[in-house]
Amino acid sequence: MNLFYEGQLITTSLTLIFRGKTLRIDDVVVDTGSSHTVISPDVLETIGVTYENGDTIYEAYEIGGSVPFYTKKMDEIRIDSYIMKDFQIDVGTLPKDHSALLGLDVLKQYNFVIDLGSLELYPSMIEKKD
Repeated sequence: MNLFYEGQLITTSLTLIFRGKTLRIDDVVVDTGSSHTVISPDVLETIGVTYENGDTIYEAYEIGGSVPFYTKKMDEIRIDSYIMKDFQIDVGTLPKDHSALLGLDVLKQYNFVIDLGSLELYPSMIEKKD
């Protein structure tokens, strides 16, 4: 799948399905420094994702302090033709101009390779070892 580089960040697109509703998010930052995939609550509200009793809440630490997040299970996350079912993402406030971060939890799922020369994201041909 294609990656995009606008001189600052590497981005891609992904599609989420939550309780039968579909949302495509473009300009998702590919962030190998983030252990989890994080989506802004403002973006997710459009398909009915909100905090509910029982959702796990925790704090993520970053430069300048901590930020609260909660987790939500998506029916599916699609990146190009790769589908992850019943996958948990983090929902939390991101820096201005960012709607989502694609983290290592998703990148490791298919042992994705980030090819900076061709600006492509694809699964490794080497079988992943657990």
